[in-house]
Amino acid sequence: MRRKESQCFSKRRFCANDRPQRKTDMGKAGPMSYKIIATILTDTNQSAEALDAAIALADRMDAHLDVYVVTISHTETNNYYIGAEALMVAQQTTDAMAEREAIETWLSQRMRGEVVRWSSQAATVQGPALTGYLARKLRFSDLVVLPRPYQENPEAASLVEACLFAAERPVLMIPKGCKAPDAGGHVLMGWNDGAEALAAARAAMPLLEQADITDICIIDPPMHAADRSDPGGAMAQYLMRHGTKSEVAVLAKTEPHVGDILLRRAKEVGAKMIVSGAYSHSRLREAVFGGATRNLLEMADLPILMSR
Repeated sequence: MRRKESQCFSKRRFCANDRPQRKTDMGKAGPMSYKIIATILTDTNQSAEALDAAIALADRMDAHLDVYVVTISHTETNNYYIGAEALMVAQQTTDAMAEREAIETWLSQRMRGEVVRWSSQAATVQGPALTGYLARKLRFSDLVVLPRPYQENPEAASLVEACLFAAERPVLMIPKGCKAPDAGGHVLMGWNDGAEALAAARAAMPLLEQADITDICIIDPPMHAADRSDPGGAMAQYLMRHGTKSEVAVLAKTEPHVGDILLRRAKEVGAKMIVSGAYSHSRLREAVFGGATRNLLEMADLPILMSR
């Protein structure tokens, strides 16, 4: 195929058929949507933009919004002399509960005048109990909206990992200064034919169906892969059957980190959101050596939806 640009090996476009969808016994098929969207507030500064994005998506999708106000007591045991440990735990817990009440007051004021259906739950938990608490609460959510980690919000990384691994829920991360991706426009999907990437594509379908086009970005596909003659073709067909338009772009790995290539491509096409699988390697390996997930989470300046 004719090369479009120096780092692009091939590019193909897939368009959905313009014929109306077939009616079923339940009526005419409609687009997919999220019906339960959740967000987590741990403070009133770093969490505000994620809350705004969750409200906007809930309004657009006619979804219910669950807001979890969670403050964390980080006191560690066995680090104090006898008798001091209980006092420190009690003081830390008291401070965390006061912070929780302040966030609840702020939330009530923030939600005045909003037309979305919403509810809130509040809790103060010890650090080790956070993952279990979120796993129980979030497992019935369709999407969790959180601040992007690694931007002066120390709790965000723990929240994201708890949602992805313990609750097994897709997460839409909002960088500072960004808002929820609007309907229409361009979405970039990082695709490597892996289970995590497929999970992310399925989780993002309500947003992909609202986009004008999805750019399926494949970086250095294996020469002997099963789909080497048509990389990304099966995913493009999957999106087409959901009524979405897509393009497939096969790119060379011209930079050390895959995340850098995805971010550059997103700027080139004017993408409003990135969809990517999360942690195809172990979390420990990514924390020590880095990886596509860690790189994206550290550098992205547009919303990222991840799942696994």
